[in-house]
Amino acid sequence: MKHPQLRYSLRQLRYFVATAETLSFTGAAKELHISQPSISTALAELEACFDIQLFIRHHASGLSLTQAGYEMLGKARALLKNAEELQSAARDIDSGISGNIELGCMTSLAPPLLPRLLSRFMRTHTGITFHTHEASQDELLAGLYDGTLDLALTYNIDLTDVVEFQPLLTLPPYVILPKRHPLTHNRTVSLASLQGAPYVMLDLPHSRDYFSRLFDPLGEPPTPIFRSSQPEVVRGLVANGLGYSILNFPLKSTRTVDGAEFAVRRFSDKVAAITLGIAQAAGMKPRRAVHYFAKFCQEYIQSQYGQR
Repeated sequence: MKHPQLRYSLRQLRYFVATAETLSFTGAAKELHISQPSISTALAELEACFDIQLFIRHHASGLSLTQAGYEMLGKARALLKNAEELQSAARDIDSGISGNIELGCMTSLAPPLLPRLLSRFMRTHTGITFHTHEASQDELLAGLYDGTLDLALTYNIDLTDVVEFQPLLTLPPYVILPKRHPLTHNRTVSLASLQGAPYVMLDLPHSRDYFSRLFDPLGEPPTPIFRSSQPEVVRGLVANGLGYSILNFPLKSTRTVDGAEFAVRRFSDKVAAITLGIAQAAGMKPRRAVHYFAKFCQEYIQSQYGQR
């Protein structure tokens, strides 16, 4: 079977990605250590090959991506990663799977999940390296769409049809309280019993809205007296007696970095759970290294944190 001849090169795609990331011919030329005219010529040839305009040239303020350019960027990054994996496979054919994975993780999930997960994986997959990106849900979805990320560990919050989501765990929310709080005498805590109590908010996009909506049946969301985007700070404020908070990822320890302790209690109310899973760009066939890591994530997370 005769295959059509490609009219573009990996070199042109590298120039395109570098220029898209810097939005400057000069910046891309410096990053790639080549001349600016070489960049300009290669991209003009690439646009002619695809018969689309990738950039809008602004005389005084550099470049901006067209919508077509933005859509091509993720595909170009994916193709370059596959090319790198092919080269690695040829070089290390007898040494197992290799390559780099751009891994995104929800900010609140990263501290309790990523270190142990990556450590376990890399014990048996020494040829795979990682660049980790801890970010908000919006940033993770944007990274999957434009090809910056290979996959992301996150929740099923505000997902769109450009993302494929593999559910791993259903995680009901729970309340954390100061160790000597009166409510710790109860096995479970009601939402009503928390009304008017000092609230420490995990102040992350989507997370703060999700926790506030738990109180919708009572008609009044909690008013935070402290806010933090850092989960460890939230836990520390609670452990030091400044209020309660609500989380949903299971923790291995109830002691904070300053040595204080907090207590964990489930809700007696029927509360909406969220789902932890693996998000990837829809329709994008994962590279071999990404496929093996996603499979490991599924097995590890479900064995470590699955309901018993």
